[in-house]
Amino acid sequence: MTAIAFFAAHPLPVFSFLSPESKRQLEQYLLTGNTAFREKKLLEFFKSIDWLDDATLLSDRLLQKFSPGFRRQLGREIAQYRQEKLSSRAESAQKREEYKLRVFAYFRKHMPPADKALLESLRDFELDLTGRDVNWRHYFTLDSFKKIDAFIQASHEERQSLFAQFRKDVETYKKNYDKIYNANYTTEAERGFTFDDWCDMMGDEAPRNSQKSGAHRGSGTRQNYASRPDSKILQAFQTLGVTFGASQDAVKKQYRQMTLQYHPDLPNGNEEKMKAIVGAYQELQRYWSTQAVAL
Repeated sequence: MTAIAFFAAHPLPVFSFLSPESKRQLEQYLLTGNTAFREKKLLEFFKSIDWLDDATLLSDRLLQKFSPGFRRQLGREIAQYRQEKLSSRAESAQKREEYKLRVFAYFRKHMPPADKALLESLRDFELDLTGRDVNWRHYFTLDSFKKIDAFIQASHEERQSLFAQFRKDVETYKKNYDKIYNANYTTEAERGFTFDDWCDMMGDEAPRNSQKSGAHRGSGTRQNYASRPDSKILQAFQTLGVTFGASQDAVKKQYRQMTLQYHPDLPNGNEEKMKAIVGAYQELQRYWSTQAVAL
Protein backbone atom coordinates (compact mmCIF):
# COMPACT_ATOMS: atom_id res chain seq x y z
CA MET A 1 0.00 0.00 0.00
CA THR A 2 1.39 3.40 -0.94
CA ALA A 3 0.97 6.54 1.09
CA ILE A 4 -1.28 8.03 -1.57
CA ALA A 5 -3.79 5.16 -1.09
CA PHE A 6 -3.93 5.55 2.70
CA PHE A 7 -7.04 7.74 2.90
CA ALA A 8 -8.90 5.71 0.26
CA ALA A 9 -8.01 2.41 1.94
CA HIS A 10 -9.25 3.63 5.36
CA PRO A 11 -12.40 5.72 4.71
CA LEU A 12 -12.86 7.06 8.25
CA PRO A 13 -15.50 9.82 8.56
CA VAL A 14 -12.94 12.29 9.91
CA PHE A 15 -10.93 12.19 6.69
CA SER A 16 -13.63 14.15 4.86
CA PHE A 17 -12.94 17.06 7.26
CA LEU A 18 -9.20 17.17 6.54
CA SER A 19 -8.02 19.85 4.16
CA PRO A 20 -5.94 18.93 1.08
CA GLU A 21 -2.89 20.53 2.76
CA SER A 22 -3.31 18.36 5.86
CA LYS A 23 -3.60 15.21 3.76
CA ARG A 24 -0.51 16.20 1.77
CA GLN A 25 1.60 16.65 4.91
CA LEU A 26 0.38 13.35 6.36
CA GLU A 27 1.25 11.57 3.11
CA GLN A 28 4.76 13.08 3.20
CA TYR A 29 5.14 11.83 6.78
CA LEU A 30 4.20 8.31 5.66
CA LEU A 31 6.78 8.34 2.88
CA THR A 32 9.72 9.51 4.96
CA GLY A 33 10.13 6.40 7.11
CA ASN A 34 8.82 2.90 7.71
CA THR A 35 5.57 3.35 5.81
CA ALA A 36 3.78 0.25 7.14
CA PHE A 37 4.59 1.13 10.77
CA ARG A 38 3.62 4.78 10.32
CA GLU A 39 0.36 3.85 8.60
CA LYS A 40 -0.52 1.70 11.61
CA LYS A 41 0.26 4.50 14.10
CA LEU A 42 -1.59 7.11 12.04
CA LEU A 43 -4.65 4.88 11.80
CA GLU A 44 -4.60 4.26 15.58
CA PHE A 45 -4.43 8.01 16.14
CA PHE A 46 -7.45 8.83 13.97
CA LYS A 47 -9.48 5.97 15.45
CA SER A 48 -8.89 7.37 18.95
CA ILE A 49 -10.10 10.92 18.35
CA ASP A 50 -13.72 10.05 19.25
CA TRP A 51 -12.91 9.28 22.88
CA LEU A 52 -9.75 11.27 23.72
CA ASP A 53 -10.02 14.79 25.11
CA ASP A 54 -8.38 17.68 23.25
CA ALA A 55 -5.38 17.99 25.58
CA THR A 56 -4.52 14.29 25.38
CA LEU A 57 -5.12 14.21 21.64
CA LEU A 58 -2.87 17.16 20.80
CA SER A 59 -0.11 15.88 23.08
CA ASP A 60 0.07 12.57 21.22
CA ARG A 61 3.63 11.58 20.37
CA LEU A 62 2.69 11.18 16.74
CA LEU A 63 1.76 14.86 16.38
CA GLN A 64 5.01 16.00 17.97
CA LYS A 65 6.73 15.08 14.71
CA PHE A 66 4.85 17.89 12.94
CA SER A 67 5.22 21.66 13.16
CA PRO A 68 3.14 23.62 15.72
CA GLY A 69 1.26 25.33 12.89
CA PHE A 70 0.19 22.01 11.40
CA ARG A 71 -0.82 20.64 14.80
CA ARG A 72 -3.10 23.64 15.35
CA GLN A 73 -4.60 23.26 11.89
CA LEU A 74 -5.19 19.55 12.37
CA GLY A 75 -6.70 20.25 15.78
CA ARG A 76 -9.21 22.68 14.25
CA GLU A 77 -10.23 20.18 11.59
CA ILE A 78 -10.69 17.41 14.15
CA ALA A 79 -12.73 19.77 16.36
CA GLN A 80 -14.97 20.54 13.39
CA TYR A 81 -15.49 16.82 12.84
CA ARG A 82 -16.36 16.29 16.49
CA GLN A 83 -18.82 19.16 16.53
CA GLU A 84 -20.53 17.86 13.40
CA LYS A 85 -20.78 14.42 14.96
CA LEU A 86 -22.33 15.79 18.16
CA SER A 87 -24.84 17.81 16.17
CA SER A 88 -25.75 14.75 14.12
CA ARG A 89 -26.27 12.66 17.26
CA ALA A 90 -28.43 15.34 18.85
CA GLU A 91 -30.54 15.62 15.71
CA SER A 92 -30.97 11.83 15.54
CA ALA A 93 -31.96 11.68 19.22
CA GLN A 94 -34.53 14.43 18.68
CA LYS A 95 -35.99 12.60 15.69
CA ARG A 96 -36.23 9.37 17.70
CA GLU A 97 -38.01 11.19 20.52
CA GLU A 98 -40.44 12.85 18.11
CA TYR A 99 -41.20 9.49 16.49
CA LYS A 100 -41.71 7.94 19.92
CA LEU A 101 -44.21 10.66 20.83
CA ARG A 102 -46.11 10.18 17.54
CA VAL A 103 -46.34 6.42 18.16
CA PHE A 104 -47.54 7.01 21.72
CA ALA A 105 -50.23 9.41 20.47
CA TYR A 106 -51.26 6.88 17.79
CA PHE A 107 -51.55 4.17 20.44
CA ARG A 108 -53.79 6.32 22.64
CA LYS A 109 -56.00 7.29 19.71
CA HIS A 110 -56.36 3.97 17.86
CA MET A 111 -56.02 1.23 20.49
CA PRO A 112 -59.51 0.06 21.57
CA PRO A 113 -60.27 0.54 25.30
CA ALA A 114 -60.75 -3.23 25.75
CA ASP A 115 -57.26 -3.88 24.36
CA LYS A 116 -55.75 -1.21 26.59
CA ALA A 117 -57.33 -2.85 29.62
CA LEU A 118 -56.12 -6.26 28.46
CA LEU A 119 -52.53 -5.06 28.08
CA GLU A 120 -52.67 -3.46 31.52
CA SER A 121 -53.97 -6.66 33.10
CA LEU A 122 -51.18 -8.69 31.51
CA ARG A 123 -48.59 -6.24 32.78
CA ASP A 124 -50.12 -6.40 36.27
CA PHE A 125 -49.94 -10.19 36.12
CA GLU A 126 -46.16 -10.08 35.63
CA LEU A 127 -45.65 -7.24 38.11
CA ASP A 128 -47.56 -9.08 40.82
CA LEU A 129 -45.74 -12.35 40.21
CA THR A 130 -42.17 -11.18 39.60
CA GLY A 131 -42.00 -7.46 40.41
CA ARG A 132 -40.84 -6.62 36.88
CA ASP A 133 -42.31 -6.25 33.39
CA VAL A 134 -39.47 -7.45 31.17
CA ASN A 135 -41.46 -10.20 29.47
CA TRP A 136 -44.41 -7.87 29.00
CA ARG A 137 -42.19 -5.35 27.24
CA HIS A 138 -40.74 -8.13 25.08
CA TYR A 139 -44.15 -9.35 23.95
CA PHE A 140 -46.29 -6.21 24.01
CA THR A 141 -44.10 -3.11 23.60
CA LEU A 142 -45.90 -1.58 20.63
CA ASP A 143 -43.24 0.91 19.60
CA SER A 144 -44.22 1.35 15.96
CA PHE A 145 -47.37 2.01 13.96
CA LYS A 146 -47.13 -1.43 12.32
CA LYS A 147 -46.91 -3.24 15.67
CA ILE A 148 -49.94 -1.39 17.00
CA ASP A 149 -51.98 -2.19 13.89
CA ALA A 150 -50.86 -5.83 13.95
CA PHE A 151 -51.94 -6.25 17.58
CA ILE A 152 -55.34 -4.65 16.94
CA GLN A 153 -55.97 -6.85 13.88
CA ALA A 154 -54.66 -10.12 15.38
CA SER A 155 -57.09 -13.02 15.39
CA HIS A 156 -58.40 -14.64 18.57
CA GLU A 157 -56.20 -17.71 18.02
CA GLU A 158 -53.09 -15.59 17.50
CA ARG A 159 -53.76 -13.65 20.68
CA GLN A 160 -54.42 -16.73 22.78
CA SER A 161 -51.17 -18.31 21.60
CA LEU A 162 -49.25 -15.12 22.39
CA PHE A 163 -50.82 -14.79 25.85
CA ALA A 164 -50.16 -18.44 26.70
CA GLN A 165 -46.48 -18.13 25.77
CA PHE A 166 -46.20 -14.89 27.75
CA ARG A 167 -47.66 -16.45 30.91
CA LYS A 168 -45.46 -19.51 30.52
CA ASP A 169 -42.31 -17.36 30.29
CA VAL A 170 -43.32 -15.30 33.33
CA GLU A 171 -44.01 -18.38 35.44
CA THR A 172 -40.76 -20.03 34.31
CA TYR A 173 -38.78 -16.93 35.27
CA LYS A 174 -40.45 -16.82 38.68
CA LYS A 175 -39.73 -20.49 39.34
CA ASN A 176 -36.07 -20.30 38.28
CA TYR A 177 -35.43 -17.03 40.10
CA ASP A 178 -36.83 -18.42 43.34
CA LYS A 179 -34.49 -21.41 43.06
CA ILE A 180 -31.46 -19.17 42.60
CA TYR A 181 -32.50 -16.80 45.39
CA ASN A 182 -33.12 -19.58 47.90
CA ALA A 183 -29.75 -21.15 47.05
CA ASN A 184 -27.79 -17.91 47.45
CA TYR A 185 -29.34 -16.49 50.65
CA THR A 186 -28.62 -19.16 53.24
CA THR A 187 -26.23 -17.77 55.86
CA GLU A 188 -26.35 -14.94 58.35
CA ALA A 189 -23.01 -13.55 57.17
CA GLU A 190 -24.31 -13.04 53.63
CA ARG A 191 -27.16 -10.82 54.83
CA GLY A 192 -25.08 -8.24 56.61
CA PHE A 193 -27.91 -6.90 58.84
CA THR A 194 -27.91 -8.52 62.28
CA PHE A 195 -30.83 -9.22 64.59
CA ASP A 196 -29.40 -6.76 67.11
CA ASP A 197 -29.41 -4.06 64.45
CA TRP A 198 -33.06 -4.73 63.86
CA CYS A 199 -33.81 -4.59 67.58
CA ASP A 200 -32.14 -1.19 67.84
CA MET A 201 -34.17 0.06 64.91
CA MET A 202 -37.54 -1.31 66.13
CA GLY A 203 -37.11 -0.17 69.75
CA ASP A 204 -39.71 -1.49 72.18
CA GLU A 205 -41.48 -3.51 69.49
CA ALA A 206 -38.51 -5.88 69.07
CA PRO A 207 -38.63 -9.15 71.07
CA ARG A 208 -35.24 -8.60 72.74
CA ASN A 209 -35.70 -10.84 75.76
CA SER A 210 -37.91 -13.55 74.32
CA GLN A 211 -36.81 -17.11 73.74
CA LYS A 212 -37.67 -16.59 70.08
CA SER A 213 -35.14 -13.77 69.94
CA GLY A 214 -32.33 -16.06 71.11
CA ALA A 215 -33.29 -18.66 68.56
CA HIS A 216 -33.12 -16.08 65.80
CA ARG A 217 -29.78 -14.75 67.02
CA GLY A 218 -28.00 -18.03 66.56
CA SER A 219 -29.81 -19.20 63.43
CA GLY A 220 -28.82 -18.80 59.82
CA THR A 221 -32.03 -20.28 58.44
CA ARG A 222 -34.47 -18.84 55.98
CA GLN A 223 -36.97 -18.38 58.82
CA ASN A 224 -34.51 -16.07 60.56
CA TYR A 225 -34.26 -13.94 57.43
CA ALA A 226 -38.03 -13.86 57.09
CA SER A 227 -38.55 -12.52 60.63
CA ARG A 228 -36.50 -9.36 60.23
CA PRO A 229 -35.34 -7.09 57.42
CA ASP A 230 -31.80 -6.63 56.19
CA SER A 231 -30.17 -3.56 54.70
CA LYS A 232 -31.46 -4.43 51.24
CA ILE A 233 -35.05 -4.41 52.49
CA LEU A 234 -34.66 -1.04 54.16
CA GLN A 235 -33.13 0.37 51.00
CA ALA A 236 -35.98 -1.08 48.93
CA PHE A 237 -38.63 0.70 51.02
CA GLN A 238 -36.64 3.92 50.71
CA THR A 239 -36.26 3.60 46.93
CA LEU A 240 -40.02 3.18 46.52
CA GLY A 241 -40.66 6.18 48.75
CA VAL A 242 -42.70 4.37 51.40
CA THR A 243 -42.13 3.96 55.12
CA PHE A 244 -40.66 0.74 56.47
CA GLY A 245 -43.40 -1.78 57.27
CA ALA A 246 -45.93 -0.34 54.79
CA SER A 247 -48.56 -2.82 53.66
CA GLN A 248 -48.14 -4.81 50.48
CA ASP A 249 -51.13 -3.03 48.93
CA ALA A 250 -49.61 0.38 49.70
CA VAL A 251 -46.26 -0.63 48.28
CA LYS A 252 -47.86 -2.12 45.16
CA LYS A 253 -49.87 1.06 44.58
CA GLN A 254 -46.77 3.23 44.95
CA TYR A 255 -44.78 0.92 42.68
CA ARG A 256 -47.33 1.12 39.89
CA GLN A 257 -47.51 4.89 40.14
CA MET A 258 -43.72 5.16 39.88
CA THR A 259 -43.52 2.77 36.92
CA LEU A 260 -46.10 4.85 35.06
CA GLN A 261 -43.97 7.91 35.74
CA TYR A 262 -40.49 6.53 34.96
CA HIS A 263 -41.10 3.69 32.48
CA PRO A 264 -38.62 4.07 29.57
CA ASP A 265 -41.34 3.27 27.02
CA LEU A 266 -43.18 6.45 28.02
CA PRO A 267 -42.22 10.00 27.03
CA ASN A 268 -39.67 11.47 29.46
CA GLY A 269 -39.09 8.04 31.05
CA ASN A 270 -35.93 7.23 33.01
CA GLU A 271 -34.39 3.81 32.39
CA GLU A 272 -31.93 3.94 35.32
CA LYS A 273 -34.63 5.05 37.75
CA MET A 274 -36.92 2.32 36.45
CA LYS A 275 -34.25 -0.34 37.04
CA ALA A 276 -33.85 0.82 40.65
CA ILE A 277 -37.62 0.79 41.21
CA VAL A 278 -38.05 -2.70 39.74
CA GLY A 279 -35.11 -4.03 41.75
CA ALA A 280 -36.54 -2.61 44.98
CA TYR A 281 -39.96 -4.11 44.34
CA GLN A 282 -38.45 -7.51 43.54
CA GLU A 283 -36.52 -7.43 46.81
CA LEU A 284 -39.72 -6.71 48.75
CA GLN A 285 -41.56 -9.47 46.89
CA ARG A 286 -38.91 -11.95 48.05
CA TYR A 287 -39.01 -10.55 51.58
CA TRP A 288 -42.78 -11.01 51.81
CA SER A 289 -42.58 -14.55 50.41
CA THR A 290 -40.01 -15.58 53.06
CA GLN A 291 -42.20 -14.05 55.76
CA ALA A 292 -45.15 -16.12 54.57
CA VAL A 293 -43.07 -19.32 54.62
CA ALA A 294 -41.78 -18.58 58.12
CA LEU A 295 -45.27 -17.99 59.47
